[in-house]
Amino acid sequence: METDHKLMIGMILFLSLMVIIQIVSLEYYHLGRYAPEHHLTHPTSFFNAVQSSHIVGESKLTSKGGQEVGSVGVGVSERGFKKERAVGGGDVTLRSLEEILLSAGVEVTDELRNELPPKEDIISMYGSKPNIIGLDRCETFQSTVVKGDGFIAPAGMFNTGTNLLQSLLTQNCYLPDKMEKYGKENTGMRWQVPWGKHSPVSWRLRHSAPSMTTVNQTAVLPALVIKDPYTWMDSMCRHSYAANWKHFEGHCPNLVPITSEESDFLKKHEKGTFNVNVRYRDTNITHHDSLADLYNTWYGDWIDADFPRLIVRFEDLLFHAEYVVEKICQCGGGVLHNDKPFKYSVDSAKKGKAHKGANGLVKSITKYSDKNKRLKSFSREDLAYAVNTISSDIMNTFGYTLPQI
Repeated sequence: METDHKLMIGMILFLSLMVIIQIVSLEYYHLGRYAPEHHLTHPTSFFNAVQSSHIVGESKLTSKGGQEVGSVGVGVSERGFKKERAVGGGDVTLRSLEEILLSAGVEVTDELRNELPPKEDIISMYGSKPNIIGLDRCETFQSTVVKGDGFIAPAGMFNTGTNLLQSLLTQNCYLPDKMEKYGKENTGMRWQVPWGKHSPVSWRLRHSAPSMTTVNQTAVLPALVIKDPYTWMDSMCRHSYAANWKHFEGHCPNLVPITSEESDFLKKHEKGTFNVNVRYRDTNITHHDSLADLYNTWYGDWIDADFPRLIVRFEDLLFHAEYVVEKICQCGGGVLHNDKPFKYSVDSAKKGKAHKGANGLVKSITKYSDKNKRLKSFSREDLAYAVNTISSDIMNTFGYTLPQI
């Protein structure tokens, strides 16, 4: 009798354990933890709360404009996903702009030296160390890709420095396994991800750019470049690429109306902001409330993606290039050339008529390190709208200082 009783208890414990295992398995299945390289990010998905790398303890979830909407324990967003921390540069310190230019082989004249903003300007906008998202997925990428078949490729919205990153990677990084397998000319560096570097992340595994139809997309580590949204919007005014929105002379970035003419135009079209359309193809057009909304959606979807990818700041490609390029290279299974010094991209990495007027290293460093130029093009109304619209989670995660209005 006693034996039967013990047997019954054992069966109950065994069945309870099996139920718990099934529940845990289902949770991981719905979170897309199985075969993450095959996960397709939904086109309308958007992350809600990414942990700031500068916050410990309990974190607050914030909506547009920074309004508090709740609190969660560290590492978990309100959707249930583990939030990523931006990895800082550890012992990396910000060098002076003169030191950076000298390392790049630029002759620093007295005239140029006088044009260089102080290092404190950079720190006030972007901090003193680089920020990188996704380094915790490097091991997953390397373990799931056939040895020698991997690639590293840039991605990013228009005007964010994808050509600069491609130039830096091509000149400094290579994948030893790929060169051993396919020859020394095959370094593993591609100029863009195979679904198109400016395309939404939802195009991964659904679309192939011309000449890349045979590339295994899961074998490509995307190195995504993000840029300060305020300087990015200013850049979009000079080169809009596939984005289109109504412009009025002398007003750009134009997010909201500031004149009666603009107000009348928007009222006529029953709009409150200047809507932006992005024509990736004739049959693939996305619609956004404004440039700020485009930024939120495009980068929010990429941050939401659960396959291996890195996200680096454009500003760090200027001020911490060697550190960032080495981290990207190592993540993809590569190494830097140790037989020659690190090569900077001094001239503009953008070529062709479409990129006319693009900045080289000197112009970029003097422009993006000057805190007085960051918001120079914004009207008071546009700045107020941007501050209340651009995701505070993106701003905090990547260490972008919120403008004062």
